[in-house]
Amino acid sequence: MSWDPNTAATTHPSVIELAVWSPCNRFIAITCNDTTAVDVLDSVTLQRLHTLESAQGTSTQRRAAIFSPDSRILSCSSDDSVGFRQQALSVVSWDLQTGSLAGVIRWKGPPWTNTGDTSITYSADGKMVAVFHWHQFGSSANVFIFDVASGMHMHSHSLDDHTPLANGIWAYGESLRFATISKRTRAITIWEVGFTSDATPTGVETLPAPDAYDNVYGSLELLPAPCRLALVFLDGILVWDVQNSKYLLHSTNNGVNFKGRMSFSSDGRFFACSAESDIYLWKESRTGYILHKKLPFRTEHPSPLLSRNGESIVVFGDHTIRLWRTKSLITSPSSTPPINPPSSTSLITPPSSTSTRAQRTKNFVLDFSPDGVLAAVTVQDGKTVIVLNLKSGVPQLTIDASMWVYGIRVIGNTVVVKGGDGKVITWNLPAGNCVSDARMGLEDSSQIMNLDRPWYSPVGGAAISPDSRHIATIAGSPHPYCLSIYSTSTGKRLGETSIDGTTPGTTAWFSPDGCDVWCVRDSSEACRVWRVCRGRDALEASESEWRTVDVEGYPWRSSRGYQVTNDWWILGPDGKRLLMLPPPFQSYVVHRVWKGRFLALLHGGLLEPVILELDP
Repeated sequence: MSWDPNTAATTHPSVIELAVWSPCNRFIAITCNDTTAVDVLDSVTLQRLHTLESAQGTSTQRRAAIFSPDSRILSCSSDDSVGFRQQALSVVSWDLQTGSLAGVIRWKGPPWTNTGDTSITYSADGKMVAVFHWHQFGSSANVFIFDVASGMHMHSHSLDDHTPLANGIWAYGESLRFATISKRTRAITIWEVGFTSDATPTGVETLPAPDAYDNVYGSLELLPAPCRLALVFLDGILVWDVQNSKYLLHSTNNGVNFKGRMSFSSDGRFFACSAESDIYLWKESRTGYILHKKLPFRTEHPSPLLSRNGESIVVFGDHTIRLWRTKSLITSPSSTPPINPPSSTSLITPPSSTSTRAQRTKNFVLDFSPDGVLAAVTVQDGKTVIVLNLKSGVPQLTIDASMWVYGIRVIGNTVVVKGGDGKVITWNLPAGNCVSDARMGLEDSSQIMNLDRPWYSPVGGAAISPDSRHIATIAGSPHPYCLSIYSTSTGKRLGETSIDGTTPGTTAWFSPDGCDVWCVRDSSEACRVWRVCRGRDALEASESEWRTVDVEGYPWRSSRGYQVTNDWWILGPDGKRLLMLPPPFQSYVVHRVWKGRFLALLHGGLLEPVILELDP
């Protein structure tokens, strides 16, 4: 089940660090940062098919993963801790038909310091695995060849004074090939060695690198056939046709900060590269690559991964992985998907979010009005606020805030917005029901206030008190997870404190009476930090113990007896099952905001939050 038949998304409790497609394009394997298990997902729904557990004694970190040519075996190269900052190589394999461990191979050589890049490939017959490891602060690259069936380490090869290309290792007939590049000679060398041979790798071809390689600062990606090299340089991004020595894409950044996480489809028809919070997808044409689509993904440092057949692309970052069908993407790189709420009042889909009330998570914010009639949300760009009528699902007003929005509060006929540049701006809603194309800008605001010393970079966003008198922000710098309280009338900062036990995604909330300031992590546990003294701008320190808070009026819990169970059913006040959450929302890192009969589901990897109106 999915809200959008052309996309799928899911979140995980841990940060996703690695993903790989199967050759049959039916499976995606992912690894996370604080677990040694590997999850295998269905490539259509992203539902989990297998959780592959590691053998005892392995492994602290998955470095690379590969499916066998017939997609029946999954193998991972791992770094196993053997001492302080010392690692030893192992290859772990699983049988996907049974989900059981197929074998563990450990290299018997000396341990190394865990720095550098690793790539892995299968031989064409699926019997051998090769691991390519480059020591980042050394001057050597190493190739390790293993026999999967027998569980034996076969050979190792070292190359000095050569820099390997990312993903530059592949099977070539009965041999193994990999690529290195020399900055001194600006040449790409293709090396070859037999899977069963202990002979020294031989350079079989030398090809020119592009002139821009002198200014490269990001990763390099090589597509072996057709032989193409992609790299991020100081002024932009390029794709180089190595065989014909010509540019297929040579684009200056034009203000876009490309991050160097890149991916080709196996036939080279599609190429993707990450920017700060978007993925740029190019499609091959007669003259080279043309921009096909810009995919929004509101997490820092997203990583794209195209399927082997180029028909799908997944993007992962933080806890979220999301899938698009490349055929369903219309070529309109500068456009923003329109807001088209369905006619039914049971499902309202305003533009995107992952946030809770009056808070920001991954560039999106949502707030309900106290009477439950209106909801205000930000759209994809994070600078536009849409005011929705919850009964009709129709947008009544669009506000161009001209700044990143970190907090929203709807009070009566007033919308208060806290921006990332330290401004607090107020708009008065027009009387009556606005038409859907009504718009306001900065010039239509009723008040602009600058906060005192707002240099912190908000991590959990901002909360605005119910009476708009105070603003609370959570920031990650200059002190780890610092909560600050401001007066909106004077802009003065009233106090600040660090919060022990705070994790990424922690958000700030005010109690319904505006007297208590809470920090909430993952919509489950809360910590009361400050009490605001009534009638004056003064603070009293409060308790700092994390605990479950289930009090009427606190939006991370339903005040009418609704609940979401551990198996993802929404229950009515009488305990009756109303709806099972679809797979993208079956995660504790997806925020839920309650207001009367309304439940907002906020997922940072999706284009839109979903607001449900529940009937018991």
